[in-house]
Amino acid sequence: MKIRKRLIISLMTILVAAAVFILPAASMPVRAAGFDATYLTSGHHDGDAADNSDKQAAYGFLIQYKNNLITLNNPSQDIKDRLEKVWSEANTYIANNSFTAASLISYVNMTVTNFDSVIGDMTSVSDTEEFLFVNNNSITPSASYGQLTYYTLSLINLGKVDVTDVVITPQESTDINKWPFDILTASSVLVIPKIQASSDVNVAHSYAQNVTWAFRVSSEAKTGTYPLVFHVQYYRNGQLASTDITTYINITGAPGAGTLSENAGKDENTSTPRIIVTGFRTDPEVVYAGDTFNLTVTLQNTSVSTAVSNIQFDFKAASEGNNNETTYEAFLPTSGSATKFVSAIPAGSTTSISIEMTARSDLSQKPYVITLNAAYEDSERNPYTMSSNISIPVKQEARIDTGEVEILPESIEVGNQTNVMFPVYNKGKTTLYNVQVDFIGDTIEGGSTFLGKLEPGATGNVDAMVTGIAPTMDDGIVIARVSYEDEAGNVTYIEKEITIWVTEAFNPDDGFYYDDGFYDGEFDDMNGEGEGEGGGVNVKAIVIAIIIIVIVAIVIWRVIAKRRKKQRMLRELDDIDDDI
Repeated sequence: MKIRKRLIISLMTILVAAAVFILPAASMPVRAAGFDATYLTSGHHDGDAADNSDKQAAYGFLIQYKNNLITLNNPSQDIKDRLEKVWSEANTYIANNSFTAASLISYVNMTVTNFDSVIGDMTSVSDTEEFLFVNNNSITPSASYGQLTYYTLSLINLGKVDVTDVVITPQESTDINKWPFDILTASSVLVIPKIQASSDVNVAHSYAQNVTWAFRVSSEAKTGTYPLVFHVQYYRNGQLASTDITTYINITGAPGAGTLSENAGKDENTSTPRIIVTGFRTDPEVVYAGDTFNLTVTLQNTSVSTAVSNIQFDFKAASEGNNNETTYEAFLPTSGSATKFVSAIPAGSTTSISIEMTARSDLSQKPYVITLNAAYEDSERNPYTMSSNISIPVKQEARIDTGEVEILPESIEVGNQTNVMFPVYNKGKTTLYNVQVDFIGDTIEGGSTFLGKLEPGATGNVDAMVTGIAPTMDDGIVIARVSYEDEAGNVTYIEKEITIWVTEAFNPDDGFYYDDGFYDGEFDDMNGEGEGEGGGVNVKAIVIAIIIIVIVAIVIWRVIAKRRKKQRMLRELDDIDDDI
């Protein structure tokens, strides 16, 4: 029976190898269900111990999965090396540890997740590393134990597109060998508004942007060169992206504190298992003040041999406000609890935790920090803690309004101007840029007014002169269009209806309106001595007025004369009657 079982196992191993190396990748898609009990050869239950044949099945599955990823995605050599590292660590761990059937299945599927994570980094990490660099004109700073030091990070952009809203978070740690500083503040997040791009290195250096932190070197720091990791989040082409930047600092430790090199070469089995944040996302992707959103954080146990368990995660939003009486948290969990529990994370594996939160409606437009604290244990029940910061940009809906319009005069003739005045209010909590007002209509022109930047709560006043160019043929409605930009340069328009009446110009020479402007006749000077050049008396108008007066006088005189003649005739008739 033993010989038959070994023969069956050998045949299955050969078949797995043939499937991996002979069949084309296109005919062997990665199983969506992952590694499960159908791959195991012993037919035992989840609680039974996994034997060598089960491990062989796990090896074959992981090799097939890795090779399929390489064939289907054609990754760079760096990605291939990372995939090979994941495979090598998994191979070593499986070979040197005992498993139940269930725990072996779980570990293989977590390794698959690690493979997928490496492939997922193909664009986000490599693209970033192609353009965002530490300024090589910077020198590695030095500091001594107990000393307050100022650390400056200088970044340049060698890409083709500017990056904006750059949020930089130091990856702080309570491990003195990873972070040689005492943590002094709740948040060390700094922001760079924009890093201009240039493929010319010299030009890019001139565009370098610097941020500076004040750190106090721990009195327990060891002597050595420490790598410092900064998580960088930014917008590029309107898309949110992130990467990690590593720089260095030389530390002189206290006498007797030792050196970093003393820790080199220690057995990995005795090293501290660490949980790090490898990424996060929000749903929706853009968070507005007042929104409820789901925050998902991806975490990894970086140890290749030590599992961690009994893990408690606590989310703590940074406090906002001016004093203890008015402080508040920027984000609040919708369930009331900001604590999440994970039973275990195997060595080298990744897991995700999610929490639903609400952003306060009165938040200003800027990044806000959530601190993630964790307490956990290793297999020997040794306690550990970790802390990491997550920066979430919050947007504010722009709110703009206009006040009452004053138009003086409300009716003008063609060629004349009227004064249009009204206020523009920024009622939101975000700054409005390049605010401009334009007037649109068939009967008017001109009046464009540039108000520039309006801070939250500010008012811009429009005081424009518009000119009538054609008589009004409808209801006299003219559009006052207000345009503005947000921080990303997106333009928004709002429109306001106003009423301006435009009439034909009056020609006093012929008593009717015409389109060519006012009467352009010749004017005499005030003394009537020929033609004047500016504001003399109109002789024709005076002559016409005199003629009219004469005609009226004649008419009145004739009416009076007729009345008198009639009265005289009546008196004469009365006299004749009396004689008779």
